[in-house]
Amino acid sequence: MATPDIPPALLPSRTRHGLGFAMALVAAVFWGLSALAAQSLFDKAHLFAGWLVSARMGVTGLSLLGLLWWQKGPAYVLAPVRDRHSRGRLLIFSALGLWAVQYSYLVAIHDGNAATATLLQYTAPAVITLYVAVAARHLPTHRQVLAVLLSLIGTWLLVSGGQAGALTLSAAGLFWGLLSSASLAFYTLYPGRLLREWGPTRIVGWGMLIGSMLSQLVAPLWRPGTVQWSWDVVGLAGFVVFIGTLAAFWLYLASLRQLSPSVASLVATAEPLVATAGSVLWLGVTLHLFQEIGAAAIVCGVAVLAIRGSSRKNNKSPG
Repeated sequence: MATPDIPPALLPSRTRHGLGFAMALVAAVFWGLSALAAQSLFDKAHLFAGWLVSARMGVTGLSLLGLLWWQKGPAYVLAPVRDRHSRGRLLIFSALGLWAVQYSYLVAIHDGNAATATLLQYTAPAVITLYVAVAARHLPTHRQVLAVLLSLIGTWLLVSGGQAGALTLSAAGLFWGLLSSASLAFYTLYPGRLLREWGPTRIVGWGMLIGSMLSQLVAPLWRPGTVQWSWDVVGLAGFVVFIGTLAAFWLYLASLRQLSPSVASLVATAEPLVATAGSVLWLGVTLHLFQEIGAAAIVCGVAVLAIRGSSRKNNKSPG
C-alpha cells in the first residue's frame, strides 16, 4: 500500500480520473456507514462518544505515520514536529480542527442521530463561503448566495420540520451539530500553509495522533463506558475505526492525487446521502416531508459550491 504523498503511477488521464472518483466515492460511503455504526454503538451498547474519538484518531494517526515511517524514514515523518514554526500551528489544527470536528460530530450523533448530525456538518461550506467573503472584503457571487441560502433554509427545515418555533431534534443535538459545522470550516481553512509545506498525509497523520492524545484528557481509552462487549459491538467499533476512519481518510487523501479538491468534495456529498438513507432504512429514523426537503437543500448547497470550484479549475487548466 502506498501513501497518498507518493507520486501516482503513469496511467492514462481518464483512468486516473476514474480511479480518483471511485476512491473519493468509496471514502464518502465509508464515512456515511461509519456514522450509522456509531449510532448503533451509542444506542445499543452505550459506548462513550469520546472513547470512539480517541480510538479512531489514535489508530488512524499511528497507521498513517507508521506507513510513512516504513516508506520514507523517520526524518521525513518527524520533520513537521521538529520545525519550530510548524509545531504550534500543528497543535492548533489538531485540537481545534481535527479533534474538535471528530468529537462534536460523534456527540451530535449520540444526542441526535446520524442523518441530522451529518447534514448539519455539511453546512460548513456555507460557513466557509461567508468567512472568505468577509475576510476578502468582497460581496459573494450570486452562486455563493444561492448556496448559502440553500444551506440556511435546509438547516431550518431540518431542525424545525417547517414549523416556526418547533425543534425536531434535541437542543444538544442541534448545538453539537452546528459546532461540528464550525469545526469543519476551521479544519478546512486553517491548515493551508501546513499542507503546502508538509503534504496532507503527514499533517493528517500527526493531527490524528495529537488529537487522540488530547482526547485522552476527556475520554481515556481505558474508560469506554458501561459497555457489554460482544462480537457485534467489537465488529461495529472495528468498522468505525478501521473502515470508516483509517480506510476512508486514506482513500480520500489518495483521491486528491487524481482529482481536484473541488471535484473530490462534490463526490463527498454522497456521505450525507448514505447517512440519511441508512438512518431511515436501517435505524428507523423518521424524516418528515419538510425535513427531507431540508436535507436535499443542504446537499444541493454543497453541490453548487463544489461545481463552481470545479468549473473554475477546468477553465484554468483544460484536459
